[in-house]
Amino acid sequence: MKYSHSKAMAVFHKIVKLVKNGVLMIIHIYAKVSINATWSPL
Repeated sequence: MKYSHSKAMAVFHKIVKLVKNGVLMIIHIYAKVSINATWSPL
């Protein structure tokens, strides 16, 4: 029981980490794009 719980927690933490990285990446890309759209004549 304890083993399966810890395994589930490990998977949960891995997913949270991936989601955090994905969100940071999207924010970074979005910031870049919005800055380019604002400052460049394109």
